[in-house]
Amino acid sequence: GDVPRAEGAFGEMVAAGIGPDAISYTCLLKACAVAGDHVRAERIWVEMQQRTNHYSTYTPPTPHSYAHLMAVQRRAGNASRTLQLLEELRASGLTPSTVHYSLALRACEQHRELPNSLQRALALYSQMRSQGLRLDSRGLLAATRLCDAHGRPDLSARLRQERSMDLPFGGAGKQRRSGGNS
Repeated sequence: GDVPRAEGAFGEMVAAGIGPDAISYTCLLKACAVAGDHVRAERIWVEMQQRTNHYSTYTPPTPHSYAHLMAVQRRAGNASRTLQLLEELRASGLTPSTVHYSLALRACEQHRELPNSLQRALALYSQMRSQGLRLDSRGLLAATRLCDAHGRPDLSARLRQERSMDLPFGGAGKQRRSGGNS
């Protein structure tokens, strides 16, 4: 979370003739995420993606860099930016992970007063499940709180049950194998 120190190390690396790459930019984004500095994180994000900048040429974002920027934006209360980053991640050809979906679900939960927040969260959950991913604890908590806030404790219970049974949303016919002979 020590952004000035991370930027100092980044500057020393560049001064030594080592060009920045996705890893070094991702480290800066992580420092911003830990510090909660969404403004600086966005500045770094833009610099990273410039086709030519004063360090080198275009550095494509990685799933990790997306996750750190999504985290800092969600933490800052910027739900729409968090969800936009998930869409950008997909559009870039990268595959979202459980972490990305969890951050997006938590962003939806932050703004549960919006009329479409539950529908958006359920769509995210469905996309996540179609990729074979499972809710993590934070994503499950956000989704169940959102369901409860919208007067849908039945849906909340269903999400918890599906996670414990590892069933896809709405997939009552699938069962988890026990590992024994059938």
